[in-house]
Amino acid sequence: MTADALRAITDEEIAWASELMGLGPDGFAPVDGDDSRLNAIRNLQTCDFEACPGSGKTTLLVAKLAILASRWPHRERGICVLSHTNAARDEIDHRLSANSASVSLVRYPHFVGTIHGFVNEYLAIPWLRSKGNPVRLVDTAIALKRRQSKLHRNMRYAMEQRFLDEYALEYDSADYSGANKGKLSRDTDLCRAMEDATRTGSEEGFFCFDEMFVWANELLDQHPEAAANLRARFPVVFVDEAQDNSELQSAILHRIFQHGDRPSIRQRFGDSNQAIYAHANVDGARTDCFPSTTVHNLPRSYRFSQGIAEVARGLGIVPQALIGAGPARARVRCEPLAPVLFLFDDASVQEVLPRYGQHLLDNFSAADLAAGLFTAIAGVHDMDENKTDQIPRAMGHYAPLYDANVARKDSIPTTFFGYITKAVQEVRKSANTQALVNGLALALMRVGELAGAVTHNSAQARRSAHRILLDILNSGAGDSAYMELLEITLATAGTFQADSWAQEAVPLITSIALQLAGTSALNKEARDFLVFPAASPDDVESSDVTPSSQNVYGYPTTDTKVNIRLGSIHSVKGETHTATLVLDSYFHKHHLNELKPWLLGEREGSITYKPKGKQVSEGPRMLGRLKLHYVAMTRPSHLLGLAMRKDAFNDSELDQLRARGWLTVDCCVSAP
Repeated sequence: MTADALRAITDEEIAWASELMGLGPDGFAPVDGDDSRLNAIRNLQTCDFEACPGSGKTTLLVAKLAILASRWPHRERGICVLSHTNAARDEIDHRLSANSASVSLVRYPHFVGTIHGFVNEYLAIPWLRSKGNPVRLVDTAIALKRRQSKLHRNMRYAMEQRFLDEYALEYDSADYSGANKGKLSRDTDLCRAMEDATRTGSEEGFFCFDEMFVWANELLDQHPEAAANLRARFPVVFVDEAQDNSELQSAILHRIFQHGDRPSIRQRFGDSNQAIYAHANVDGARTDCFPSTTVHNLPRSYRFSQGIAEVARGLGIVPQALIGAGPARARVRCEPLAPVLFLFDDASVQEVLPRYGQHLLDNFSAADLAAGLFTAIAGVHDMDENKTDQIPRAMGHYAPLYDANVARKDSIPTTFFGYITKAVQEVRKSANTQALVNGLALALMRVGELAGAVTHNSAQARRSAHRILLDILNSGAGDSAYMELLEITLATAGTFQADSWAQEAVPLITSIALQLAGTSALNKEARDFLVFPAASPDDVESSDVTPSSQNVYGYPTTDTKVNIRLGSIHSVKGETHTATLVLDSYFHKHHLNELKPWLLGEREGSITYKPKGKQVSEGPRMLGRLKLHYVAMTRPSHLLGLAMRKDAFNDSELDQLRARGWLTVDCCVSAP
């Protein structure tokens, strides 16, 4: 790469990029002697950035990318920007596309996408197709369902007897072995049948997400020059949310970009204290852990005040300075508020959300309530109907109509309405109907895939689903049907009636899906995907379906003045809220009750000091609790609330909390 592209970043370029980000010319200037943001934007060497919540790392990353884009001299070599999730990818893509200075980075020769998307596009899919293996769909749920259907019922029964679920049909080796089979020996009829079903499904072109890493690594094993070619192709690499990278992801990224001659310049952004994983049994990185190179800290949060910083800082398992320099008052002009603890018992657990709603009404103006984002979140949000003791176990104890499937941030919906549900939620958060447009397009492409369409080219995955679908339909019969369906969806804001769904929407969807699949009729999988959801008791009279209404608590219930979005802690990671209520939940023990010593200021971090000064680190379960609730308590800009059982505290402890600045609301006592 030419020296010109990596020459020192000038003060003039920094001021220009700061203006571009809407920060004024001094947005990256030192503040109170803290020059960490200025040093970070200037740095063009391989390093890791430990960025605290609300530090503006995405803004900083996009500003640096804009500077590099303005001076990039190559037509066939690009900058690679990798994110852990689709949501993070979408945010970076949107911000790069928003101005002419950096929009070139979302096009060839650059790459902006997820780690999975990169591995698929440049390694796994080309390698599989070169071997004559089609790639029709990469989707874990659908691939495993197809594999199960290939097993004789006796073998499915044998799996059940061994407590093997559908994930035992995954593999982590190119011979289709391994992964989630417990102690089952390969030298058994059951294992051979499972591997045969797995092989057949893969050879038909249906893969689980992580299986693509198997084929990417096989390519690198047989053709090591592929990694060298990618280093030459992408001499500069940025990785966002690096703390969430699994061992599978970290190992292959290190193999591609850092191992061998001429490593790429790589900068990773993340926060070790926010390393929580969306799925159980995910191994954190062991190869090339974050952080592992030269580390630069970004300790100043522009999200919240020092009051919230003091509450959350003690939960950080990696000691870091956390400086509260917020909140910004562009949207919500209220001053930061004291943290509040809502106390309840078995009988009053469903009073928590109403009392929270009233507290919001008492402390925010009507304008701030309209402009702000208000949430209530729990570590465990999926209610087990067979376990109703240990109140509160999950979100369902606070809000019985809550639907956990709707709230999963990166889950792939299993129905057409699931896509619309997630899109409606995004519209409510951003007030941007583009989320509904793309949600509809994604749902339609999924119907097409279920009906037999070949999955769209991975290189297109960096474009909006709406644009991809328009290009695929290309003025065919499905094109006019799509535009008519889009008009209906926008007009109803994603709310459908049963009659209009069957008579208007389904025929249009069918026309589109048939063009996508090139077939004359929908198969059972596609038809099941389009089933209208059963109405809840509250929907019976109107027969309307507003997909995500059960996950929004409106207060008051009549003449609603504030809407409170409900979800899991995982589902709000990376978000900023005006007010966040963290609800206690149960996993072996009540989460917040276990964290009481940290809330009382008696403990900080993950180290316990035993007699004679011996240091002992907390076990993995407690470390998980700390990281999960550190994420939760660093979401709000103005108000942090906790909801805990009243019997978790004695009077002395409540006095101790009040002395630390906490307000208390007793939900066990009738509201005045």
